[in-house]
Amino acid sequence: MKKPNDITLIAPCGIYCGDCGVYRVKDDPSLGEVLKKLKFNWNGVPCPGCRQAKGNCQFVEGTCETYACIDGRGHDFCFECSDFPCDMLNPAADRATVLPHNLKVFNLSTIQHQGVTKFLERVVEIKQRYYRGAMVIGKGPQLK
Repeated sequence: MKKPNDITLIAPCGIYCGDCGVYRVKDDPSLGEVLKKLKFNWNGVPCPGCRQAKGNCQFVEGTCETYACIDGRGHDFCFECSDFPCDMLNPAADRATVLPHNLKVFNLSTIQHQGVTKFLERVVEIKQRYYRGAMVIGKGPQLK
């Protein structure tokens, strides 16, 4: 059972593994076809989440450098580091329409200022605003 402050499915970089198709494919095998269509280099094994896999993501050769950095510094999240935000969290336009990588700093800021419980309550809405929101200058992404 997931506890309110359980960070098991929140990667140190702020990505929520619990909503990732590679994690959810264990409960919904049809997501495997979606992943293939999106040209993910998916090997068919459901991901247990970044923390459970100790940063050994099937999409990364070796260990995720962000995970290794935070683990080596003894932190749970990147925002706890004196170097936050570092270049590993810099947003990029590349694949922004299919990957949630540009949400990292926003997610981390939400966790830092509102806590894990509030973040987990908002994570679905945050992702919807990112992928389905219409940007309104001065108001941010608005859901229709």
